[in-house]
Amino acid sequence: IAQGWEISRKNKTSYRIKKQKSHDILLEDKAWCLLAKMGYKEMNGEKFNVHFEHENGIKDKKQIDVFGCDDETVLIIECKSKKNRGRRTLQKDLHETICLQDFIRKSVFSHYNGKSLPKIVWIYVTNNIIWSEPDVNRARGGNIVIITENELQYFEAFIKHMGPSGKYQILSEFLKGQKISGIPDVKIPGIKGCIGGETFFSFVTTPRALLKIAFVNHQAFNHPDGKPAYQRMISASRIKEIGKYIQEGGYFPTNILVNFINTPKFLPLSNKENTDPNIKFGWIELPKKYRSAWIIDGQHRLYGYSKLDDKYLDQSLFVLGFEKMETRKEADLFITINHKQKSVPKSLLVSLLADIRMGADDPKIALTALASAVVRSLYSDNTSPLFRRYTLPGVPPSHSQNLTISETVNGLNRSILLGKIIHGSIVPGPLSGATDEKTIVRARIILNGYFEAIMEANPERWELGKSAYICVNPGIRAHLSLITEIIKYLEHRKSIDFQLLKEQEIIKLLIEIAEPIINYVRTASDSEISESFSRKFGEGGVKEYLYKMCEIVKVGFNDFGSDEFKNYIEKRDDERVSEADQFIINLTNDVTNYVIEVLKMVHG
Repeated sequence: IAQGWEISRKNKTSYRIKKQKSHDILLEDKAWCLLAKMGYKEMNGEKFNVHFEHENGIKDKKQIDVFGCDDETVLIIECKSKKNRGRRTLQKDLHETICLQDFIRKSVFSHYNGKSLPKIVWIYVTNNIIWSEPDVNRARGGNIVIITENELQYFEAFIKHMGPSGKYQILSEFLKGQKISGIPDVKIPGIKGCIGGETFFSFVTTPRALLKIAFVNHQAFNHPDGKPAYQRMISASRIKEIGKYIQEGGYFPTNILVNFINTPKFLPLSNKENTDPNIKFGWIELPKKYRSAWIIDGQHRLYGYSKLDDKYLDQSLFVLGFEKMETRKEADLFITINHKQKSVPKSLLVSLLADIRMGADDPKIALTALASAVVRSLYSDNTSPLFRRYTLPGVPPSHSQNLTISETVNGLNRSILLGKIIHGSIVPGPLSGATDEKTIVRARIILNGYFEAIMEANPERWELGKSAYICVNPGIRAHLSLITEIIKYLEHRKSIDFQLLKEQEIIKLLIEIAEPIINYVRTASDSEISESFSRKFGEGGVKEYLYKMCEIVKVGFNDFGSDEFKNYIEKRDDERVSEADQFIINLTNDVTNYVIEVLKMVHG
């Protein structure tokens, strides 16, 4: 017990005890288990070392935290963790890894005598580490993949649902666009034609072949520069039901719909009957790249084979594949197919606006789509204080993932930081750039800078989420409105045009005025924080949260606050005076009545 063990269960004659693993060991174990569940048969044991030889002939070795290999890929993983979330430089570690890559690569390849050489993926898995931009750039320059706790959480959930077949979904994140020599050649008869202005391929293939090149861009793991993330996380129960249906002899007479990002090679038949200009018969060679065929519809039908025995993987699947369909059409096609099926979560619909409604003719929709894109850039940026703070459909949230995308999008719209609509046109806001793309970058930098100051004031409170009342939906929305109030205050007081300022200049000005808030978050007791910011829900709750922060700022800047806020304070003070006056009147009456009753009792 003194060494950290604790009793987990008491039996009649014995005890079962357990001991919490340290955060760094736990991270290594999670990464190792992920590779094992991905189906890697060759993996490292304890204190595994790769032996190699330097150019000068000196023999050396490097300990690898997690190692897994097969005929197609080798994953070499370095794990780095902090007990509490914060910044940590990885410059020295990255430099060492990059310097040793060639030596380790030669050592690994030496074990593949006579075989096709696998793709090596260099990975840094981190936990509670806020990456700096220079370290991100160093990793990118060394072709090192960064997996934070956010991606690890997604991969764990995906593999839990999918089993080993989810391996290719994960590998496609690391090796997108690269030819994989280990993928077998697949040449099948098929048709090439045109429908609705789109080129299509129709063919029959096997789950074994399609699973390797298929990709589903779930909303839970969306990239700012990716395709529209309209798919929900795979449902484990549906996968199980479909798998059972297949085992009982079931099959699917309908097409799985895909969008080929890498066009299959088509070899038309040369006979005289193959003359129709709209439809051609021939041979189709599937791409030898992960992530080549994006699933539009049918993800559960395909992945229903994922946990079945090998003998089921050579059954037939009907596939209709479009050739490089434009992303908005792809997402619209998904919605058209699924609009009568299970309702799509609100957060998914709001997030999807960033993909299919940016620059829409309707200014209200265009602003909402822009706000959605900004929020996505925040929660997908591993240097952001808001990274991994949002609940995502299909992924069980941690205690700190208590924010919702739709609430922050609503907050951005109401704050008019990205612009407002006047006479049917969008007027740029203080965070706006010259284009939508530049607005997303500018807003991300400024909001990251502001919220980082709030987070750094008290990291523990920030991480606690709901229970600390700081990083919560009403709080984030109130802060967005507070930023607007600060900007209006400085524009009026100092005649500053924020659209002309650089991002760091704006961050400095915002933090200067918000310093009383930052100090309050840093020094106030838990009971004071609770008294100030708890029980703030709905639109009224957001406004109460905002006005409380304005009161705190007003202590340092006496003339701060909008007319609406000042009227609120004046009205509230008047109500308090009235309440106090009424209390005194009631107290006087009570005392008078009591005295009279006592006199009557004594003197009759």
